[in-house]
Amino acid sequence: MADCLVGRGYNNVEFKKDVMAIILTKHFQYTGTDDFDRSLDEQINNFIENEEITVDRLVDVKFSGHSDQGVATYSALLLYKKK
Repeated sequence: MADCLVGRGYNNVEFKKDVMAIILTKHFQYTGTDDFDRSLDEQINNFIENEEITVDRLVDVKFSGHSDQGVATYSALLLYKKK
């Protein structure tokens, strides 16, 4: 079985995708309702630094936000490849 797929994507740009990688996820949340809450950017950057995640291991980051009874909650989901 091949380790990767090579093909052409949007606008005919060549891509190489690792199909054998194990994808891990990490969820982050921010409400800002207490003094100990850290911004999503700070949480994500600290995690990436502590876990020594390199650019080639980053897959995607998805952001979401909603408000309920006046409290805004922001979430992020980081997808990255296992070492």
